[in-house]
Amino acid sequence: MPNSLSPGSRWVRAGIAAAVLGLLVAMAAAGGSPRLHPLPCGFHALTGLPCALCGGTRAALALMRGDWSAAAYLNPLAFAVVPVAFLLAATFLIEALRGRSLHDWSVPIPRRIVAAALAACLALWLAHITFALKTPKPELVDIRNPIAGKLRSLFESR
Repeated sequence: MPNSLSPGSRWVRAGIAAAVLGLLVAMAAAGGSPRLHPLPCGFHALTGLPCALCGGTRAALALMRGDWSAAAYLNPLAFAVVPVAFLLAATFLIEALRGRSLHDWSVPIPRRIVAAALAACLALWLAHITFALKTPKPELVDIRNPIAGKLRSLFESR
């Protein structure tokens, strides 16, 4: 049976939903503007390779436009992140409006589900790096970096 929410919990849920939906709307309105990337990626700066999130903003924008091939090219993790963000925002918004929880958030997620989700994210990230090295992706791979340059040459020699 769903639990009734306190007024404070309703406001927190409404705030989270508004923040997530507002971020998605702002991303869509900005259309991939450089202003969306104010901080450099530390992993990319050290290795020249894309981190798990590199290209994610542009991939999420492409996914929201319905451009699946561009989203897969930029970062396949967007296929998991964008729907989950929409689902959580919608759930929190419904809970805030109804005043009752739809889900018992106090129940922990089983460890094997968390492990499987992390393994899937790691697999997507490795595929992202491999594809970025095999395909000319200058926006995601800096081959001037010794690590990325060496890995790129290994992929080219095959």
